[in-house]
Amino acid sequence: MSSADNMERFAAKAALRTRIKITLKQLQCSERTRQSIEVTKQVLAHPKYASSRGIAVFLSMNDEIDTSNIVRDIFDSGKHCFIPRYQESDGHMTMIRMHTYEELESLPRTKWNIPQPSEIDQREDCLQTGGLDLILTPGLAFTKAGHRLGRGKGFYDKFLITYSSVYKPPYLIGLALTPSIVDSIPCTLNDFKMDEILYDNLVNH
Repeated sequence: MSSADNMERFAAKAALRTRIKITLKQLQCSERTRQSIEVTKQVLAHPKYASSRGIAVFLSMNDEIDTSNIVRDIFDSGKHCFIPRYQESDGHMTMIRMHTYEELESLPRTKWNIPQPSEIDQREDCLQTGGLDLILTPGLAFTKAGHRLGRGKGFYDKFLITYSSVYKPPYLIGLALTPSIVDSIPCTLNDFKMDEILYDNLVNH
């Protein structure tokens, strides 16, 4: 792929991000809650969720599927719960194991108001231990075929490249609000494809 093609794709991604963000802002809170309940049901009933021991899950922002009940179920089911730890300075992300829901609530918060273990907080790091069977992945946009558009920082793609070079690649499920489902996404070579996308497919969008 030429540099001109790459620049064109990056520009197309930026335009799509802007459009999706506007659409998500227009989604009523009650509708986000309703769709989150539906997607949570799909996750908890999924065979891959049932068979997975180590599960990484994002802690949601207001324009994403609310994952709080999924997180609670991971703990209640005796599975191993991993959450993201980002370093915005260098684009590095890993997944850190947490042991209780109460631990999450006591964590410091990022500028996005997301709980996250600090750098000096010594916890199990999946890049050192492995152990991920399933990653429940956020995204601004997804196609039904599994292509994903993130927020432009490359956190997840870089993490997946690093993790999968050492350990068995985990199963990847994207969780989407219906405005995030699009027909196509301009992809580049480093973009990881999801194995599956879960969303409320009864909604017309």
